Amino acid sequence: MQLRDWTFEKFFRSAYVYNILFEDTEVDETILGVDEDSSVLAISGAGCGVANHISRHATRVDAVDINPHHLALTALKSAGAQHLDSWSEFYTLFGHGHHPDAEKIVRDLSQELPKWMQAFWRVRWRMFNKSMVRSGMTAQMLTLFRKLTGIDANWLRARIGETREQRVQAVEWAFKEIRRRRWVLAGLESPIQLIALGVNYEQRDKMLAEESVMEMVDFFENHMKRLADTDLERNWYAWYAAAGHFNHDLDDSVPPYLRRDHFERSRESGTQMRYHNKNIFDLLGNAGPDTWTHYTLCDAVDWMPGAVQQELFREIFRTARSGAKVLYRSVEDRSLMELHGLEDRFIMDREQSDWASASDRSKQYRRVNVYTVAN
Repeated sequence: MQLRDWTFEKFFRSAYVYNILFEDTEVDETILGVDEDSSVLAISGAGCGVANHISRHATRVDAVDINPHHLALTALKSAGAQHLDSWSEFYTLFGHGHHPDAEKIVRDLSQELPKWMQAFWRVRWRMFNKSMVRSGMTAQMLTLFRKLTGIDANWLRARIGETREQRVQAVEWAFKEIRRRRWVLAGLESPIQLIALGVNYEQRDKMLAEESVMEMVDFFENHMKRLADTDLERNWYAWYAAAGHFNHDLDDSVPPYLRRDHFERSRESGTQMRYHNKNIFDLLGNAGPDTWTHYTLCDAVDWMPGAVQQELFREIFRTARSGAKVLYRSVEDRSLMELHGLEDRFIMDREQSDWASASDRSKQYRRVNVYTVAN
C-alpha cells in the first residue's frame, strides 16, 4: 500500500463518512439467495445491506468494518429491524432520520449491543434530533452541492417527466455552475473530498482511468448523467443526492430494509448478529474452513493493490463452504478472478453479474460481480 493510501485509511477509520450504503441492496438480495441456512460475512459500510440480511432470516451475520461510526450505525439499524415493535417508529427513525423520542429509542436499542457501542450511542444519539440522513461527511458534501447548484427535490421531480436528453442538459447546466467556481474544483480534488466519498487514491485512479477523464468533477458529471437515466421516482440514490432525503411517497423508493414487508420479516428473524471493528483480514485469519456461505465485500477490493486482493481471495477460499457466494463491486470492468488466475476457484455467474451491473441504482460502479466458490 502506498503512503498516500495508508494515510487515507488512517483518517477514514476515525471519520463519520456516510449514513447510507451506496450499493443497491435490492440487487444484492435478488442474486445472493440468502436464507435460513446462510452465514454471511459482510463489510458493513453504513449497514443497509447487513440489516437487509436479517429479513432473509440468515442464521448468522458477521459485520466487519474498520470504521467504528459505520459499524455502530449498522448495529443500530439491525437492532431496530429486529426489536422495534412498530414499522412506523422504525421508518421515522431510519427513513426520515429523526424522531422526537430519539434518545430513549436509541438507548433502548443499544442495550444489547457491545459495550463500546452503548457508550458510542449515549453521546451520538443526537444525530437523530435533526436528521441522521443528513449527517456525515458525504451528506454534508451533498448539501453544499445542492446549495451551489440549486438542485433540490423540486428540481428532481421536474426531471421525472423529461426525456433522457432533457435530463442530461439539466445536469450539464448544474455542472456549469460548479465549474465557474475554481475553489469548488480545487475542493473536489482534495483529500478531504476523497474521504467524504469513501474513495481512496487507488480507487480514484481506477475511476478516472476507466472513465477516460482527468479530474473528479468530470467523473461526478458522468455519474450524475447515469443517475439521470434511471427511474428517478424510485432511485433512492438520486433522491439522497438531489433532495437530501428519500421519496417517501412510494413504498419501493427506499432501501429494502426500510420497507414494511422487510421489517415484518426481520421482526420474526432469529439471525445472530456479530460486530467486528477490525480489518477483514483479522477476522478471516482467525476463522476456520467452512465458516461462511456468503461474502459481501462492498467495493473494498478497489482499495487494494493486486497482492492484497490475492491474499483476500485466498482467505475467502480457505474459509468458504462449498458453493459459497462472493459479491463485490468495482469501478473497473475487468474480472479480478481472471486477472489473478483464480477463475477455477471462483466461478463467475456471468448472466447474474451482467444483470446486477446494469440494474444497480447507484450507477457508481462499472461492475457488480458475483462468484460461486468451487472447493
